[in-house]
Amino acid sequence: MKRGLAGANRAGFPNHVVLDRNDIRPQNLSVLDAVVGREAELSAVGRLLERVADGPAMLVLAGEAGIGKTTVWRYGVQRAHDRGFTPLVCRPAAAEVRLSYAGLADLLAEVRASAFVRLPQPQRRALDAALLRAGDVDPAPDPRAVAAGVLSLLRELAGTMPVLLAIDDVQWLDEPTRRVLEFAVRRCRGPVATLVTLRDDDPAALAEPRPGGPDRLETVSVGPLSLAALHHVLARHTGRIWSRPALVRIAQACGGNPFFALELARSTEDHPHGPSVLPDTLRELVRDRLDHSSPPVREALLVASALAAPRVDLVGRALGGDAGSLLGEAEDQGVVTLAGNGAVRFSHPLLATGVYTDATPSARRELHRRLSGVVDDVEERARHLALATLGPDAETIAALDAAADAARKRGAPAAGAELRELAIGLGADSPLWRVQAAHDHVHAGDPTRARHLLESAIADIDAGPVRADALTLLGQIHYTVEDYATASNLLEQALAEAGSDVALRVFTALELGFALVNGGRVAEALPLAETAANEAEQLADRGLLAEALGAVAIVRFLAGQGVDEATFARALELEDVDRSSHATRWPALNATMATLWSHRLAEARSGLAGLRRRCLDRGLESDLWFVCYHEADVALRCGDIPASERLVADMTERAGLTGAELPMAFAMVARAQLQAWVGEVDEARSSAASALATLTEAGMVSGSLFTLGTLGMAELSVGDHEKAAEWLVPAAGQMAAMGLKEPAVVPFLPDAVQALVAVDRLDDAEPLVALLEDSGSRRGRTWAEAVGARCRGLLLSARRRPGDATAAFNRALAAHDRLPELRYDRARTLLVLGEFQRRHNQRRAAHMSLTEATRLFAELCAAQWEHAARATLDRIGLHAGTGDELTATEQRVADLAASGMTVREVAAALLISPKTVEAHLTRIYRKFGIRSRAELGRITADRKSGRT
Repeated sequence: MKRGLAGANRAGFPNHVVLDRNDIRPQNLSVLDAVVGREAELSAVGRLLERVADGPAMLVLAGEAGIGKTTVWRYGVQRAHDRGFTPLVCRPAAAEVRLSYAGLADLLAEVRASAFVRLPQPQRRALDAALLRAGDVDPAPDPRAVAAGVLSLLRELAGTMPVLLAIDDVQWLDEPTRRVLEFAVRRCRGPVATLVTLRDDDPAALAEPRPGGPDRLETVSVGPLSLAALHHVLARHTGRIWSRPALVRIAQACGGNPFFALELARSTEDHPHGPSVLPDTLRELVRDRLDHSSPPVREALLVASALAAPRVDLVGRALGGDAGSLLGEAEDQGVVTLAGNGAVRFSHPLLATGVYTDATPSARRELHRRLSGVVDDVEERARHLALATLGPDAETIAALDAAADAARKRGAPAAGAELRELAIGLGADSPLWRVQAAHDHVHAGDPTRARHLLESAIADIDAGPVRADALTLLGQIHYTVEDYATASNLLEQALAEAGSDVALRVFTALELGFALVNGGRVAEALPLAETAANEAEQLADRGLLAEALGAVAIVRFLAGQGVDEATFARALELEDVDRSSHATRWPALNATMATLWSHRLAEARSGLAGLRRRCLDRGLESDLWFVCYHEADVALRCGDIPASERLVADMTERAGLTGAELPMAFAMVARAQLQAWVGEVDEARSSAASALATLTEAGMVSGSLFTLGTLGMAELSVGDHEKAAEWLVPAAGQMAAMGLKEPAVVPFLPDAVQALVAVDRLDDAEPLVALLEDSGSRRGRTWAEAVGARCRGLLLSARRRPGDATAAFNRALAAHDRLPELRYDRARTLLVLGEFQRRHNQRRAAHMSLTEATRLFAELCAAQWEHAARATLDRIGLHAGTGDELTATEQRVADLAASGMTVREVAAALLISPKTVEAHLTRIYRKFGIRSRAELGRITADRKSGRT
């Protein structure tokens, strides 16, 4: 027999009520006493509460309406409370009207104020707006900051005692709350248990939030009660003993559903032997139950069933009188319960649904029209008007527009999008409405729906600023989830159509510049960025001007014009840190990237850590991957392998949670770099190859360059120069074609030269060496000077000019002395120098160079390079030193001082300070046990003559 409410609303729109806290207090033992026949379900609750000791866990109680899920759920809430958990409780209910973040408000209703105070300011501000604890906030909070705030609260609460998130009928959660919980629950790491009930016979049931990992989730189907358990339930609630024939008839009719059984039992109470015909459906039973109520009571219940958050006073205002006595009568009949704060809750969701659906459609429309004049919330009023309207209505459209704006201002763009689409469905189907709804969908994290709306709107809009706005948004969607080539085309069209709208032109130009740079068109992005910065000067929007200035400064850097300190400084001074924009547009991020690529590693590492914190505070996971990628790379170059491993793992996990392909590709590149660094070359090849396929398909040339550089370095580290050249030579060609003239950005050119020299392609290596040398000498880039001199030494050695090669290597080491943070690059230079010295029978000098290279590689945990240096060192055949070995730098200082140079002359020759020369000489004298230059000259001559 089919059970259910025939014709009942299946939309699952929620109406949130405040849980009566008496339900979860330990003295209320009736919850435990009332659970019968549910041994398996109660065991699952026990497992949930035990499992959180090892991390977050979740239990889903699934079953049909009335089957008894809530009884088990209430048992779980009480057990958790008794065991010291902090319960966060929400009980959404089915209704035609839902309010944004109503579920979140219920969950956080009893969280102490001090927990909110400790949140980062962006999260606290966003939550205050979402929970209507503050007035209008400008700019509107980002829903991602709301989600990040909830995650922070859960972590804060779980730091002192375990937390229980308890949601009854999760399928009726409002969409903004559902998205926030999905974000937070999947990222929790502490003792957070989630207990939800889910109506599995509802086709509109939403996917519940769940913790990461399938092993942390258990789903239990709550099935029919046994005959004995049904008898216990009926006896307890009706106060009578049932004959077995009557009990069997009820059990057969209800199919073991306890709610259905109770309603059937109540319907037979006037018939000692039972009625001749049992009702066929729950709808008939509900009608029978309510038939005992007077018409005024039924009208009060109908009003309550249609309200988002029914209260006694609201029902009275709708009825035009006092509703307390009417609802009190309904409470006496067991239909509703009245809380101390005036909240009205139906004793079972099926009763609320039955009351509402039993009214005629015209009666429901009239009711919603009446309620629109009673409720105070702008969103609830608009929804009531929409439900009261059959066709186009100016008042309703205006109310939906205002409600959508209000939803956006409280950080609920998903609700804003839904409200705008309601208006479209009621006749406001203009292209402008579709574009506005698309903006809300993008901010809510639904680019697919936004793209559909935009594509249909663009076809119906004439060229001009309105279409330019739509094209810009569509271009953003494409470079985020699709490809950079299409994004660039759309953004170029948008810029051409922006007309006299200067703010739109600047915004679109910045988006286009980002797409062009990453799509491999740096040269085209530079004039665009400069024009955008000039136009932004005309605007009163200082935050947009700051982003334009930051963009022009970083593009100039990429184009080889060096660090524009003045422009960066002005951009940072004007930056609006509360502005809602992608992290890649933040002046602080662009300035930090210039710092990183200028090889001020400690400063860059600190800056990147701050930017990562800023992203996390705002919930900007879609931007976090860019920051974490570079932070992991810096940690690697500093030899901090544990930090790099943590960042790579975090990138990978977050990319997996979002399902976005580009962040996952960059996570794989970062993983490949780490794997190659520690000597896991086969794994590095696999990770990088996977990333390269995604980045190539997306047309993200910048990402492809990072990947090709990683693959080339991995092959070079194991001595496969041919394969390294196969990866690196095309990468160098791409770099030249895109107009990227700052070689430090993607630092694979030295590896490309080394590979080309090794395979005797000297003419192909020459222009790459010249580019590095030009960057070092003409643009004053010390890193390029150092590696350029190393590469020149490799070329000169290959061309059999050992004297000139030695001079080039010495220039390289002198430049490295000015960059003490770049220990990896210094070690790479010492390695090729040591190999050169070994080939030219300078065994002791080679031993010193290779020993220092081995030490540096070991300190940096660069396993494969350490192995290469140690292998070359072993081929020299010298025994371990006696403690008087000089480092490569000390050896150069000793040779020059022994030749008769003064301290100042040595300093000038090596491009270091006189004090540094004196410090080196002090160590040299101590190692050799000498006190004069004359002794140094003799020992130096003896050591040189001893090189065999």
